[in-house]
Amino acid sequence: MSDQLATDGDGMQRAVRVQAVFHTSSEAQAQTVAAMMVDRAHEIANLPECECDVDVSIERVSSRSAPPAGL
Repeated sequence: MSDQLATDGDGMQRAVRVQAVFHTSSEAQAQTVAAMMVDRAHEIANLPECECDVDVSIERVSSRSAPPAGL
């Protein structure tokens, strides 16, 4: 995918949305994983070959049910 993004030469801005869902029983672990993911996104955005902006949105969803099969 990175090659496709790099070859768009029409001057238009592109947005790519990446969504991750993870299930954990520990709030502290959830916060740690989320913080690490945000840190890595910012590190990648600041690489010379990327040089892009990152907008981050984090949503906490509480659920007592089991995660869907396969996750």
